Amino acid sequence: MSVLEKPSSSSSISSSPSVSVGEIDPLLKDLNEKKQSFRRNVVSLAAELKEVRSRLASQEHSFEAENKAKAMEEEIRSLQKRLEDRNGQLQASATTAEKYLKELDGLRSQLVATQATADASAASAQSAQLQCLSLLKELDVKNSSLKEHEDRMTRLGEQLDNLQKDLQARESSQKQLKDEVLRIEQDIMQAIAKTGAGKDCELRKLLDEVSPKNFEKINKLLIVKDEEIAKLKDEIRIMSAHWKLKTKELETQLEKQRRADQELKKRVLKLEFCLQEARSQTRKLQRMGERRDKALKELREQLATKQQSVAVGNNEKQNFWESSSFKIVVSVSMLILVVFSKR
Repeated sequence: MSVLEKPSSSSSISSSPSVSVGEIDPLLKDLNEKKQSFRRNVVSLAAELKEVRSRLASQEHSFEAENKAKAMEEEIRSLQKRLEDRNGQLQASATTAEKYLKELDGLRSQLVATQATADASAASAQSAQLQCLSLLKELDVKNSSLKEHEDRMTRLGEQLDNLQKDLQARESSQKQLKDEVLRIEQDIMQAIAKTGAGKDCELRKLLDEVSPKNFEKINKLLIVKDEEIAKLKDEIRIMSAHWKLKTKELETQLEKQRRADQELKKRVLKLEFCLQEARSQTRKLQRMGERRDKALKELREQLATKQQSVAVGNNEKQNFWESSSFKIVVSVSMLILVVFSKR
């Protein structure tokens, strides 16, 4: 307002002839000083306004940087927490994998031991089968020999029956012969009694001569036959006793062979049962080992994926620390700290 009113005042001064020049110079000087001071004030106010604006802009940037830094810190904390969780999961997976590996080694050792026992059982079963076959062959031989002995015994029994029949026939014939001799003697005696006394003497002489000879011959024959019959009886008795002993021995041997055969059959059945049990245990252990191998493979794959994710997280973390945005935020925060420290 004062600057705009200056020409009007100068025109009034020039128009009025009553005002002196000496009074106008101090007023102009004062006016110029006021004008310069006003300009200086305006310049200083503009500079202060600019500075305030720059400060406001820097404060806004600093607030944004602080907010970004806080967000990044929160993100870093969450990433660290996730990394710690992943590390814990990795350690747990590693411990479980070691546990599974130990169990797998134990199962493999058990499988090897079971396979060895199964092989031993199979070998023993095979040897028992071979022994059983050899014993069966021996049993067949014994049975054939026993059959031969039975056939011989039947033949000997038939011979013994024939001898007994022959003996009975001879005894009956001897008895008949004695009866016939006695009958003939009686007939002769009766005939002598019927005939006369003269002839009686001759007949008696003939009988006395003939009958002792006949009786001696008959007695000798009878004695010989009796001796033969006694010998035959003794032979039959000895043969029957011998064959009874042989029969008993063969029966005892047959019973022993049957018992041994039954024991071998029991052993073979037991060994077959043990072999089946060992095979079933081997199959179970193989299935368990396959399941453990599968679980171990899955754990290894999970470990590999987790390690890859952890490596990616570490790379992201390294990239975050080396990123330009983080550097800008750090530089802005350092600038804010310097400004506040200057204040």
